[in-house]
Amino acid sequence: MAEEIASLEHPIDAMYFIHKTLRADAVRTQKLVQDLEVGTSLQPFKLAFNTWAKALVYHAEMEVGTGFASAETSGGEGGGSGPGAQITAAIIAQEDEEHKELLEKLQDVLTVLDEDIGPSSIIVRTKQHLYQQVVALRIAQEDHLETEEALVLPMVRQRLNVRRQLEVAKGLLIDEQAQDPRWIIDWVSRELNPQEQRLLADLEARFD
Repeated sequence: MAEEIASLEHPIDAMYFIHKTLRADAVRTQKLVQDLEVGTSLQPFKLAFNTWAKALVYHAEMEVGTGFASAETSGGEGGGSGPGAQITAAIIAQEDEEHKELLEKLQDVLTVLDEDIGPSSIIVRTKQHLYQQVVALRIAQEDHLETEEALVLPMVRQRLNVRRQLEVAKGLLIDEQAQDPRWIIDWVSRELNPQEQRLLADLEARFD
């Protein structure tokens, strides 16, 4: 995927903005742990990691809850049965497995923070262990995002109409259960250039 997103041909293409920000968070968090020095505070790392983890968990949960799975049962051009539906079901199953792996990798990082380090200062061994788990999470995330871009997004474009895509995009970008429902949009916007921010604002205006 190109670094700069010039247009949103389909509402679901807003996923590229989310992916761009998830990748930026992963790079930022990995650099923070890489630059940790023995005895220094973990607070800057924890803040960055918590931001990344919160967004990643929400993203994974909402892909299930907002209707990616509905593409499996939606007729689209592929119909509701036959080879097209079987391929779609396989893609959805792969997504589910990758979601589970992401949550496991997130938990691995939290385990290092809570059990290996805890309230003590960072030492060489724990820094190395933490770095390994963060890299593993970043790799799992990248594999997942590549799956979405290569397989899931084309499937959703084909099988969900514009109205349904708008509903899914809204679910991915607006957290109706949060005190600040727009926190995802604000989180995404910080990594976008002015043109991309306008595209995102135009898409948000279509939600209502």
